[in-house]
Amino acid sequence: MSRTLVVAVGAGVLLGGCSKPTPAAPQHRMEIRTVTGNTVQFIPAPDQLPYCLIYTQSEKGVTRQMTMTQSNHSVPCPAGEPVLGRRFRIPADEGKVQVRVLFSDQRLDASTVASQVVDMATPAFDPMDLRLPGRALLDSQEFLPTEELPPLVGEVVKPPPGDGGPFTAPR
Repeated sequence: MSRTLVVAVGAGVLLGGCSKPTPAAPQHRMEIRTVTGNTVQFIPAPDQLPYCLIYTQSEKGVTRQMTMTQSNHSVPCPAGEPVLGRRFRIPADEGKVQVRVLFSDQRLDASTVASQVVDMATPAFDPMDLRLPGRALLDSQEFLPTEELPPLVGEVVKPPPGDGGPFTAPR
């Protein structure tokens, strides 16, 4: 009987030491890299579909297409590089925005997608809800822009040569 008790206690100790793994934080397909309070870069994660469209939907109900091009089609989104090599400004006075990034395996007409995104301004929708050709994946994240600080005007950046400052030319 003592042998059974020892085995039961040992098994209980081993099972009690096991804990359930904590679920990992959701992995996003696009990094939103803050440059300033209201300026960001969108950086695609590795192994994403080659084209993307980026929209923001603010708390005030304003939907913006961030990847606006002359052809008005989705843009190439190489992994690890800022989309279009640009920074994007998100107005702080509109509050928190929902950033919707739609990755696709082919170039999409952005105006057609935009009208569908506006129609589905719900917090969560699936790319299956959109009428898109080919394969598409959606990443949705929140971002809260902050007001940009005004530049400081009138400060001396570099004293003129010869005034004894640290930038005086040698004699």
